[in-house]
Amino acid sequence: MNIDIRNLVFQLTPPHKRLPLRNAWLGALARPFVDLWDSFESWRDNTRMMVNVNSQKMVLEGYLRKKYERDISIKLEEYDDRLLEVSKNPDEGEESMPEFFPKGDQALKPEISLQGELRERFEDVDLIVHIPADLDENLISTEIERYKQAQVKYKIRKD
Repeated sequence: MNIDIRNLVFQLTPPHKRLPLRNAWLGALARPFVDLWDSFESWRDNTRMMVNVNSQKMVLEGYLRKKYERDISIKLEEYDDRLLEVSKNPDEGEESMPEFFPKGDQALKPEISLQGELRERFEDVDLIVHIPADLDENLISTEIERYKQAQVKYKIRKD
């Protein structure tokens, strides 16, 4: 819920008493309430964000970007083996299954990585955090430690 206090004061003033000097005077009287409401709004938005932060990749990434005021320079990359998605549901038709061997002149074949090929880039970690060179690694590490799941290993890389 957002409250526009200036508009509220204007709306509560009877129409026949809405003179420019009187509106300015009432606006000056309401100015401390406007400042108080603005500070409350920023506190409320920050508190809602902090309550909803968890270890999910996109949520944690958005939190770090907002806290350190970076648009896209902070990125979390998690390990994904990128294997073909094959359904185990016998009721699905063949049209939903991936084509392992393209028909006809199709030269595109699905890329299937070798066992452990993608894991080499991640070494022994589950999550790589890419940050700009001017950010402090210790601050980012503290934030990640606060919200990451147990037994998740991560590495911070400066780009």
